[in-house]
Amino acid sequence: MDYVPLLLGLVMGAVTSYTDVKTGFVFDNHIFPTLTLIGKLLGWEEEDEEESLPGWIPKLIIPAVEVGVLYYLYLGLSQGNTLLAASGFIGLILGFVLGLLLYYLGAWASGDAVILAGFSALLPYAPATASIVAPYTVEYPLYPLTILLNSIIAIFPFIFVYAFGVLIARRKFAELREIFTDRARLTLEVSLWIMAALGLRLIIRETVGVSIVGLWSWIFTIAAIYVFGRFRKVGDAVGIGVLAYLAYQEPVTTAEAFLKLLAVLYLFKVFFSLVKFMRTEVLMEEVTVEELREWDILGETVFEKDGKILRDRNDAFTRIKNALLSADLGALHPDYGRVIASSSAEGLSGEQIEELKRLVEEGMLENSFLRKKSMPFAPALFLGFLISYFWGDIFWWIQLKIAGM
Repeated sequence: MDYVPLLLGLVMGAVTSYTDVKTGFVFDNHIFPTLTLIGKLLGWEEEDEEESLPGWIPKLIIPAVEVGVLYYLYLGLSQGNTLLAASGFIGLILGFVLGLLLYYLGAWASGDAVILAGFSALLPYAPATASIVAPYTVEYPLYPLTILLNSIIAIFPFIFVYAFGVLIARRKFAELREIFTDRARLTLEVSLWIMAALGLRLIIRETVGVSIVGLWSWIFTIAAIYVFGRFRKVGDAVGIGVLAYLAYQEPVTTAEAFLKLLAVLYLFKVFFSLVKFMRTEVLMEEVTVEELREWDILGETVFEKDGKILRDRNDAFTRIKNALLSADLGALHPDYGRVIASSSAEGLSGEQIEELKRLVEEGMLENSFLRKKSMPFAPALFLGFLISYFWGDIFWWIQLKIAGM
């Protein structure tokens, strides 16, 4: 058992979870002290120490990233393994890339990206204690993907119970029904398209003698699903036809595979419906400009374009959905012109609030703003790290179950 990554992960996870829940802030020196030093040298704006925290906690130094990088460097050099020696640094970079991707989507704050990078530097590979892992995480330092997915999947039961409690308490039975029924047909269609894409590879191999394997299998599958999605009626017809052919060849195996795939996709559909409800009904509130404070996170974008003050209340997930359905990547980055205030996870500045007040006073903007309620994600990342260390990869386990293994 590698105790160094575990001990550093436990300390870092406990402290960052505490500060995130208590204050909504994560301190870089609790994860990556070198980043704090770089920030001071470059004159980055420093966060004020929170009065609700004991004075020693903001000053605590936890060199998780530095120890992780040096630990794997030592192991790699002692074993003559170059990839292992660089794995701590590779894990750090991969964690940062994944974290910043979600940051720019508005899903979480920059501090959460640093936390993921810290855990990634500590666990670039699947540890020996993990019993269920994807093969590529044993050979290559790609375990940060597992940590992130575990963190997201692990909080599903809590979101599920909490959202249902809110729905029942507020007597929102129409919304409750919608969670289970909205886009249920699309879920069925996507299941057909995936089965069709996989079945076409089998048919091509049997009829033409050409096997589509490796990277080409992924490219073919993704391209086929994309085409079926663009031409839904054709995709549905092909999906039903391929499914019927596969059922004729192997009825029991085909039925089991299709039903498992449909069940998993339906669970994901319910999960995202619950997340949507949480975002719009639970984690969002409507306030006046007088109630806005520094660091508050808007649930909308206020911008100036062609001399007009406009607002966009679509979130990043809605834009992703629209981009995928329309096959227009431009929908991910609308042309806002001059952005006055946005849903950036870093929150509002004093200057932005003053400009919003001025626009309201001049009658150019309605005095009603969507403000996100704080939802600390550090505990979820900590839980994802613990699952990744002691158990393994939840997503890989789901894939094995779908495959009947």
